[in-house]
Formats: sequence, structure tokens, C-alpha cells
Amino acid sequence: MSDNGLQQCSAGTVLFREGDEGECMYVIKSGRVQITKQIHDSDIVIEELSNGEFCGELAMLGESTRPVTAVVIEDASVIQVQNGQFEEMVKGNSDIALRMLKKLTQRLTRAQHRVSNLILRSNTARVVHQLKNEVAQKNGGNFNASTPIPDDLADALAMEVGEVKRVLGELVRDEFISIDQQGNFQVLDPDSFDRYLRYLELRDRFGAE
Repeated sequence: MSDNGLQQCSAGTVLFREGDEGECMYVIKSGRVQITKQIHDSDIVIEELSNGEFCGELAMLGESTRPVTAVVIEDASVIQVQNGQFEEMVKGNSDIALRMLKKLTQRLTRAQHRVSNLILRSNTARVVHQLKNEVAQKNGGNFNASTPIPDDLADALAMEVGEVKRVLGELVRDEFISIDQQGNFQVLDPDSFDRYLRYLELRDRFGAE
């Protein structure tokens, strides 16, 4: 590592682990870093970061232990920023501070949704929960509009492609959604869809069959 904090990291390098004490953050100049969190005894991918993005910033904002694990998955150059450096950087450049706050807000929103989805134990609940989020993100919550089914839906839900197709087929069969030839879905009865999601969430929470 050089004097300016630049560090060359090969794939497989662990920048920090969930539960570690946090004293610095990392800015990614090149390469890719994967962020994971342990849920139900499995390491679930929360997001992947690349050039210009950062991780570990919660250690700079008062979080004493790391809530996630960060692993380099493609040879990377990262800048390690210590707490004092971070404070000087933010105080000296309001534009940097504002960009970081906006980015942090976006990431926290995505992460909260991702974690709340993965806490759900049943595959059906995960798919229904994600479909509702897709409508909110892409159509502003307008259930009357057609919404694209993401190509990476299975990866985002940590599920097999075949299992996602099975659940979508059941939702079509039970007339909760329709899917057109372009791969867009539409919720047929928003009230019934919401009630079904609440039922699935309660069933997961209390272990009811």
C-alpha cells in the first residue's frame, strides 16, 4: 500500500468481514467488490460494486461493527480512507459530501429491501415481494401498468431459474398476475395481491402452513 492509501488487491481478498470492528472505508478505483450478508446461515450477495463506488462507510458514521462482508471478486485497486481522512474530506468538499450522502441513501434503501426479501423463507413470498418492488421502482406503484420482469430476477432472489419460473406460473394460474409475450407482468387485482403478500409474510413469520 502506498502513502496515499492506494492498495492493490487480488481476487479473493477480504476487505472486511461482517462483525469486524470498523475503522476505515474503501473507495474502489478499479475492479469489483462483492458485498454479502449472512442470512439463514447462508452468505447472500447484497450488491456488487465497481469503479468510483465505495464500501465500509458505515464505520465512518458511528457503526462500530461491520454489518456486511466485502470481498474482491475481480483484481482491484482500492483507496483505504481512515476516519480522520474521511472527516477532513467531507468538511473540505461539500460536493463530495452531498454525492456520498445521496449514494448512501440509495444503497441503504436497496439493501433494506434486499434483506427484508431474503428474510422471507418461502420462494413464493420472495417472488411476490420482489414483483411488488418492481412495480414501485419502475412504475411508481401503478399496478395498472405493465412492468418488465428483470432478466436477473433469479440471481437477485438467490433462487434457481426453474424455481422462479414455477412460482411465476403459479401466480398466473391463480390469476394474481398476467405475463405477456414480451416478459412484462401486470397485477390483476392489487388488493388481492397485497393481501396475498401479507398472508405469505405472516406465514413465514409464524411458521404456519
